[in-house]
Amino acid sequence: MDLEFLVARLTEAVDGGWAVVALSGGVDSGLVALAARKALGTGCVAATAVSELTPARELGRAEALARHIGLPFRAVPVSVLGDPLVRANGPDRCYHCKRLIFRVLREEFGPDAVFFDGTNADDDPHRPGLKALREHGVRSPLREAGLGKRAVRELARRAGLPNHDTPSESCLATRIPRGIALDADNLKVVECLESQCHEMGADTLRVHYDNLVAIMEYLPQYADIMEQNRDSLMALALRIGVGSCLFKEYAE
Repeated sequence: MDLEFLVARLTEAVDGGWAVVALSGGVDSGLVALAARKALGTGCVAATAVSELTPARELGRAEALARHIGLPFRAVPVSVLGDPLVRANGPDRCYHCKRLIFRVLREEFGPDAVFFDGTNADDDPHRPGLKALREHGVRSPLREAGLGKRAVRELARRAGLPNHDTPSESCLATRIPRGIALDADNLKVVECLESQCHEMGADTLRVHYDNLVAIMEYLPQYADIMEQNRDSLMALALRIGVGSCLFKEYAE
């Protein structure tokens, strides 16, 4: 399968209308955005929902990617912590969060826009957020075409997308254990520690935080970086109110 097949699918889905690509800055939504640009030209815009769960660097990556592709870009503010069902961080948090985000995007861009996202064929079909996408009529062309992560990365590489090998990201809420309420403080701890690690060169890393202990999980290739900076990271954790900090390698 090549990119032109995906372009043809998007052209058919829009059928002369216009489209909004929900762009996270990752490779999946980036490939969809590129195909949409080729299919629809100026009849497409890239949009990133900016919430309390959005890492700052994700917004920067999304904007840079839209500029590289040649799509107009809109950052749309969404206060997801204003929804008590999102804030409660229960098992259906992702559903309530996605439902709110796409409701706001619909209000922003109008009922006539066709929305696309970057869900691929390898993503768990039972994820709660997918229900919200269906309710809002969001199309997932990668999943519909049967394209999994490996195929997406290969197409993105051949198409010259600069993020074709960028590690996958997820929202900050995934770092807080289920059942622990989300708030600005615990999300800020996660983003602060992860940002510091990224600046040190550990690009693939997750900081899990339960309001008492921060567990920094990193790939083995970053073990030297984490060991060399262990003291400074622990000092930073203490300054921002973390009671204890643990370091843990994991296999991707």
